[in-house]
Amino acid sequence: MKNHFFRSSKIGIVAIFLSSITLAGCSNFQAMEKLNFFSKDTPRSCAEKVGVKGRFSIRYKVEGRDESLHGGFDWKQSPDYTVITLLSPLGQSMARIDVTPRLTTFIAPGNAPRSAANSEELIKSELGWTLPVTGLKDWLQGCAVDMQGQAFIATPESRQVITKDGWQINYATWIDGPSMPLPKRIDMIKGSPDSQNVDINLKLVIDEWHF
Repeated sequence: MKNHFFRSSKIGIVAIFLSSITLAGCSNFQAMEKLNFFSKDTPRSCAEKVGVKGRFSIRYKVEGRDESLHGGFDWKQSPDYTVITLLSPLGQSMARIDVTPRLTTFIAPGNAPRSAANSEELIKSELGWTLPVTGLKDWLQGCAVDMQGQAFIATPESRQVITKDGWQINYATWIDGPSMPLPKRIDMIKGSPDSQNVDINLKLVIDEWHF
């Protein structure tokens, strides 16, 4: 089996055992421009350019074994370019993922960059778990397409959706933005929790928004 860089590196080991850094915490919300409103019933639209900083906690399976990881992330997106930096709990860079419409490049300290057209397959080959980069460009802001192909707009009153590709998303907590509420904690599951066949259980806590 391939030794994935997160599990084989010293930084990855530190990240797993420093799980005392929890996902609870205060928001360091940053000033931002107002977002557009569709209507009273759909009070948000997803910005094409946004920056998000926060923390993640993930449990996932590799060849039937349970694995876990904790750390931070820095997400910057524009219409044609997305950069995700994954950080250890001590703030050290563990990986950088550059995504364009045609190519994704994975860069890890001490390793040669790797590129592929399919971002999720490349990320899974490097990390051992997948990160739905394309979906997260909208999901982080509370926008999704549900299993019926209908647009879903999350609000503090409407928090849960199953996406068309099978991710179960719960916008568990919110913070007050200058124009509207914004997601604070997002819980994401890939798999079937009813049958205990969960492939990925990913929790995100957002500390900073930049629009």
